[in-house]
Amino acid sequence: MIDLIAELVEGVNRADDQSAAREAYRHGFERLCPQLQMYPAPSGRPSIVFKSAATTARLLGANCLPLGIAVAMHLYPLCALQCVPLPLMSVARFQRAILLRTIRNRSLILANAGSERTRQADHSVVARHNADGVRLDGTFEYMSLATVADLVLFKAPLADSSDTVLCAADLRADSVRIGPWRFTGTMRLSDTSAVTFVGHRVPRGRYVIVSNDDALHCTSDYQRCWFHLFLAEVYLARLHRLHEVWGLRRTAEQVVSLNEVSQLREYALRLLDEFSLGSDVEPLKKATSTMKLRVSLMAQATMAALSGSSLSGSDASELGYIKAQPTADEVILRSIGAA
Repeated sequence: MIDLIAELVEGVNRADDQSAAREAYRHGFERLCPQLQMYPAPSGRPSIVFKSAATTARLLGANCLPLGIAVAMHLYPLCALQCVPLPLMSVARFQRAILLRTIRNRSLILANAGSERTRQADHSVVARHNADGVRLDGTFEYMSLATVADLVLFKAPLADSSDTVLCAADLRADSVRIGPWRFTGTMRLSDTSAVTFVGHRVPRGRYVIVSNDDALHCTSDYQRCWFHLFLAEVYLARLHRLHEVWGLRRTAEQVVSLNEVSQLREYALRLLDEFSLGSDVEPLKKATSTMKLRVSLMAQATMAALSGSSLSGSDASELGYIKAQPTADEVILRSIGAA
């Protein structure tokens, strides 16, 4: 397993240009995936589903942080999709069952698009009704796993309407354009690019139209909570490994923070298990965003501890990205009056 991760990293680093690097990434990823648990437990409480998938996120994060982040971008929307409570007899529940079965049976890789990073370009992707479903046009600036993903989940406004479309769009089509990698250095391994849709068709059964703003915001917050949980696992695993490799001593404050994060995780998982339609998602959102902030502060402290060594440059710089990853630290700090 560790050898396959190293092989992927070496293949990308050895490539002469980005085209060759992406081919090396694709080849390495295809060899690595069969050795990983890429799909969570198919049933059980959300806490069980999370724990079944978090092992993979931690393993990758400890050995290659950007790759761990990339695979978390597959795991968290998949877990959220599987666990979000839907009415028993609803069309959405039936569509979800078919989609999840397709993903598992075909071993598809899922991606997620749209984030706080793209707020300056709101509604950059717009959906329009057509004869067979909806048509998509526009660009999402950030999507991880761009080289290897088969499907992407996102929301887009429906043109000439106040409704929103929640989509699972096929990425293996001529109407999809994948841009260059957005990051350089080791963060290339997160495989993050812009994705552009040009008259891209999403058939019936692969989208749901939502007209209730409250339901849409609740769904978005619920998914973000899953992301925070996975993000914390990936970074904590990497921090633990870096402390071992570089012989860093943990301060009393860091030990306290680790304990707090552990308690927050258990509390958040309990809230996930208890969550139901109509529930207030705010306590869960606060718990997971606080957890994310705590891990981010620990990452920044480790960056500072590593900054004196020229050999640890890439290890240190990778840790800085968590500050801007949704929900950004400044947003969380502002929400608690600490900015």
